[in-house]
Amino acid sequence: MRRRDLVLAGVAALVVPPGAYAQKKTAVIGLLWNDSAKPSPYATILLDALRKRGYSVPGDLRIEDRVGLEGYGSYGEGIEDLVRAKVDVIVTNGTTALQAAAKATKEIPIVAITGSDPVKLGFAASLSRPGGNITGLAVSTVGLGAKRMELLKELTPGLSRVGVLLAPNVANPANRREAEVAGAALNMQVHFAEVRAIDEIESRVGELRQARVEAIAVTAATLMSSHSARVIAAIATHRLPAVYPNERYAEAGALMTYSSSVSRAFVSAAGYVDRILKGANPGHLPIEQFRDVDLVINLRAAKALGIKVPQTLLVRADRVIE
Repeated sequence: MRRRDLVLAGVAALVVPPGAYAQKKTAVIGLLWNDSAKPSPYATILLDALRKRGYSVPGDLRIEDRVGLEGYGSYGEGIEDLVRAKVDVIVTNGTTALQAAAKATKEIPIVAITGSDPVKLGFAASLSRPGGNITGLAVSTVGLGAKRMELLKELTPGLSRVGVLLAPNVANPANRREAEVAGAALNMQVHFAEVRAIDEIESRVGELRQARVEAIAVTAATLMSSHSARVIAAIATHRLPAVYPNERYAEAGALMTYSSSVSRAFVSAAGYVDRILKGANPGHLPIEQFRDVDLVINLRAAKALGIKVPQTLLVRADRVIE
């Protein structure tokens, strides 16, 4: 071949027709959780944390958001959609969401944020090396229910009858036992009411009021947290002080919350998503035992209820809403 032909051949090799190069793959993150609003603010927290790790949105990442607003019922349909979409990784919030995802796929990596022990539930071989397709954060809730009872006692000196609002989930038996033990230690009678459906919220709170409780502790349950404003309104109707199990309740107008920070848990979850998208095997990523607890007090709610929050509580609060 002549030199001129060699040069022309080299130039031709550099001129690539449009679309000949493979486009950069956009990773798809499936989100499965339950919330009181859509889009969930936790989606924004997750994406912001991934941006700080160098991802562009929507260039590098795209979200398939399956936020249920009606309790547990939407999980089955939501996870089926995500599996059909062949997302690259699924992020779940809550034990019920994890159960649905684990049942639906053994191939797609799952980053779970759960308040239950994933080893005891059979989702992981161990925390240090979970195996399978599941990793994430085990948010420790041990002792939080008892502490909420103590906070109610400090908020309302002389408190002798307390109501506990529950919903049927895997943590229900443990929540009951913890409340009973704490009530006995604090010399308080404990009355339970279980919300099995959304439309029972008001009637179950009414039952507690009929039992002459002087305050209410709300336990962690997707069924209720997805309708936080309705739970808060039902309790406020009876002008009862209450403590809640999720920071989002305080933002929705609740008096006081004591809980692990779900917001910071999602920031940590972004680290798992990052490593998985870069090729890490979820079964080799240790499950983090997450316990980052905040006390949040809403003074606007206290004023509306005619409650004076003791200074001893205010100085210990991680956040005060005024």
